Amino acid sequence: MHTVKQVAEQLNVSIGAVYKAIKRGDLEHHRFGSTIRVTEEQLAEYLQETRVKAEPAPIQVREFRHL
Repeated sequence: MHTVKQVAEQLNVSIGAVYKAIKRGDLEHHRFGSTIRVTEEQLAEYLQETRVKAEPAPIQVREFRHL
């Protein structure tokens, strides 16, 4: 299980960003009193849910004019 700080370090985000994801209900977690822990599975699920597929950029056709 990971602490909030470890999750933030692993995702290269702030600790506050992790707490916001938890508060919004986006990142499932376990709470033991005031202690929060996130399992590897919960983190993997969160990453899968936040995945954004890249869309190919439209091909731009340039017209050349002869002078």
